Amino acid sequence: MGSCTDPTERYCWGHDPELLRELRQHVLCRNSQLDLLLSLFGERGHLTPASVFMYGHTATGKSYIIETLLKTLNLPSVFINCIECYSSRYLYEHILTNLPLAKKGDKSSAPSTCDNMNDFVRLLKSEVEQRKLQDETVYIVLDRAERLRDMDVNILPTFLRLQELTGLNICTVLLSEILWEKFRCGTGFCEPFTLYLPDFSQEELRRIMALDCPEGQSETLYSNYLSLFMSVFYQICRDLRELRHMALLNFPKYIEPIEKGEATENDSRKLWRNIEPHLKKALQTVYLREVSR
Repeated sequence: MGSCTDPTERYCWGHDPELLRELRQHVLCRNSQLDLLLSLFGERGHLTPASVFMYGHTATGKSYIIETLLKTLNLPSVFINCIECYSSRYLYEHILTNLPLAKKGDKSSAPSTCDNMNDFVRLLKSEVEQRKLQDETVYIVLDRAERLRDMDVNILPTFLRLQELTGLNICTVLLSEILWEKFRCGTGFCEPFTLYLPDFSQEELRRIMALDCPEGQSETLYSNYLSLFMSVFYQICRDLRELRHMALLNFPKYIEPIEKGEATENDSRKLWRNIEPHLKKALQTVYLREVSR
């Protein structure tokens, strides 16, 4: 078999190379983590790890990378935010109801109720087979997985062993901001494959934020603005979502002298003098939010 020019193609021979390239374009600054996930998942019918635990601070891309991967490669999956699942029963029923169908037009009637974990395992196996997904890997993604620790004591151990208990190729993906060691309770736990997502560096944050350049504006101008913006905000805030929001919120004030004809894109000192007091005021707001967390 010939060699691959794209390293991700080594891991997923069954996937369209165009889809893999599209995936790389959408998931920035996470090449090593993306390659590792692709190697673990393999082709659609390959046996995968029973569970994967992805952890890192807020806004390090945990949810985004797994959602984008599953959606782009069209892998059968169901995504659950554990904060929204206020009871174990709701969690079970949400998973069973939202399992995908193998083909459009197929029909399946998910059970109306599921009271306990034993019923969930039995019904999950039935639903996967009824939806004709038994020849593929089905991914169950549990975001904010630390909330599972507050539910029934058997929930977390069972989710880690769904592959064994159902006899099907089911991979449970747990997403959390805390270490795996804080999940363990007692012995006999089935250890997941753990994957750490570190904080983005300043340059990586700028690269991602550059994608938000407002329509009609110069990419160079926005890049220069981000350099000034990050010189003020980076030491206080590393939350990508917060930074993207604040950068877009203050950009109109940065270009105000240009729109009034009082400066050009190259008048960096004049643009900085205009935006500096506004950034410092915004910085105080961000600082107070960070301290209160």
